Amino acid sequence: MNDATAVAGGLRDKRRTRRNPVAFGHRWYGYAFVAPVALFLCAVIVVPLGHAFWTSLYRVRGLNTTFVGLDNYVRVLSDDAFWHSLGVSLVFTGASVALHMLLGLALALLLHALAFARTPLRILFLTPWMVAPAVGATIWLWLLEPQFGVVNYLLRAAHVVSAPVAWLGQPGTALAAVIAVDVWRGVPFVMLLMLAGLQTIPAEQYEAAAIDGASAWQRFRYVTLPNLRYLIVVASTLDIINTIRHYDIIGVMTAGGPAGGTEALPVLLYNTAFRANHFGEAAAIGVALLVLVLGFSVLYVKLTRLDRQPSA
Repeated sequence: MNDATAVAGGLRDKRRTRRNPVAFGHRWYGYAFVAPVALFLCAVIVVPLGHAFWTSLYRVRGLNTTFVGLDNYVRVLSDDAFWHSLGVSLVFTGASVALHMLLGLALALLLHALAFARTPLRILFLTPWMVAPAVGATIWLWLLEPQFGVVNYLLRAAHVVSAPVAWLGQPGTALAAVIAVDVWRGVPFVMLLMLAGLQTIPAEQYEAAAIDGASAWQRFRYVTLPNLRYLIVVASTLDIINTIRHYDIIGVMTAGGPAGGTEALPVLLYNTAFRANHFGEAAAIGVALLVLVLGFSVLYVKLTRLDRQPSA
């Protein structure tokens, strides 16, 4: 009876709103305020994405454009270069994000424990994140130069290596080098998030753990980590989304070489479009990369919702 009354009341309210032009006009005020932002987002996001998908349905060779449907996707997914680049992207992203989280949390714990010079050190550690990725990659390109680079000079002075190492001349060392540069630049962002999270943990929890005789490791395991769980999930997922689509560092330092050893998916997309002039296949690679990023985005949303649910 109550449900039927509520439904009938809702229908009456809708009829009154339709009959009353003033109330009906107020209803659209919100849409009017949101419309400029929606149009802007449509112009800068939806339209380019739609154009990229439309381009992926064509084969572009110079001025000749031919509609091929899903043939570009078939060609891309059956090409070994795509799967090789996907593997490089996963290795690059996995190693970079793992080191971002470990080193970022370690630096955050160090800064949180310091009683002095915290602000200058925070600014110092944030400096790599302030530098543009292309500029930072160029700096490291000079530092890793085989003959005159500072890195080889310091390693030879410390007797770690006996001869100059061509860091970017071999697939294994080149991939390790670009991962190291990405870690150098990405750690400050995670450090800043973790430091903000550490400052929200109540001091009473640490005091209670200390009274119970908990060691430093036990306080970290049973007090710090549980309080940072949600933040770790958010930071790691966002870092994965940002790293897997990253181009600047690899593009500047190696352009995907040597022998494709660092050709991640964004680099393969660029090389396919602007070096091979196969814009249809490049657009198909871009759509595949978008689907991969959206997959991580959906995972991020599910994890955050799961973590926000109250425990029984």
